[in-house]
Amino acid sequence: MSAIEAGQVSYRYGGVTALRGLDLDVPEGALYAMLGPNGSGKTTLLQILIGLRRAQAGNASILGIDSAKLSAQDRTRIAYVAEGQSLPGWMRLEELEAYLAPMYPTWDKELARQLRERFRLDPKRKISAFSRGGQMKAALLCALAPRPSVILMDEPFTGMDALVKDELVRGLLATAGSEGWTVLLCSHDIGELELLADWVGFLDDGVMRVSEPMDILYQRFKRVEVTLSPSDGSLEQYIRGDWLSVDRGVGRLSFLTSRADVDAELARQFPPTATIEVRDASLREIFVGLARESELAQRGRAA
Repeated sequence: MSAIEAGQVSYRYGGVTALRGLDLDVPEGALYAMLGPNGSGKTTLLQILIGLRRAQAGNASILGIDSAKLSAQDRTRIAYVAEGQSLPGWMRLEELEAYLAPMYPTWDKELARQLRERFRLDPKRKISAFSRGGQMKAALLCALAPRPSVILMDEPFTGMDALVKDELVRGLLATAGSEGWTVLLCSHDIGELELLADWVGFLDDGVMRVSEPMDILYQRFKRVEVTLSPSDGSLEQYIRGDWLSVDRGVGRLSFLTSRADVDAELARQFPPTATIEVRDASLREIFVGLARESELAQRGRAA
């Protein structure tokens, strides 16, 4: 069953196309990481899903409900945490919790207490007295305490130090994983996403280019390192057009491939004297490879 869906969603800002016929399907209970360069349309998509914007074409839904028709009651089942989210700085944390609790029938005081302790937040302090990381922890606490069915997060880790990011990631992972919540998270912090996610999508130029389980992604993309002997000739004669992130050295080639028949391909491509090493690509290597390919394609269209 899908918790989040988008079908052929398009959106323009004047002459700029943010989303172009985008499709998305996030399974219920998934921890879904959405990657993409700046300007790829991630924030616009999340705002459409939560109902802050209306798709100009196509449709989007959360929990089977049209995103443009979400009621106040529907929204109590959905959490949204975004970079730079404003909290009432004049309130103490305990006052903010007391203000929000009556709005959510499922507000869990015990879960709020556990998150407060995990994040080491003083309920007596004013929100304005918290650091940037502390304010994001407070926002996450307030988002999770109602026990939502779906959590949307837009760049929640930007500008935070490694320790604060680790605390946030572990808090989110432990809570969402144990509750079976669906999480759609957009971030540039690929290391954190690699720890969190079991699904991944790559959004580029308003189109979802990749969307699949993390384990399938790792099976598909391989990093290959090839060492050639001087008698094997020029490196250029061996390079294929469908390889990603090709790096050349003296007698060495390194590239990313997603071909299912990688072993047979390499056996055909290189002489028996070549030394070939193949390993699963990291999420960062896959992201960089796809981003570079897209950038080259856009330059080609512009030319």
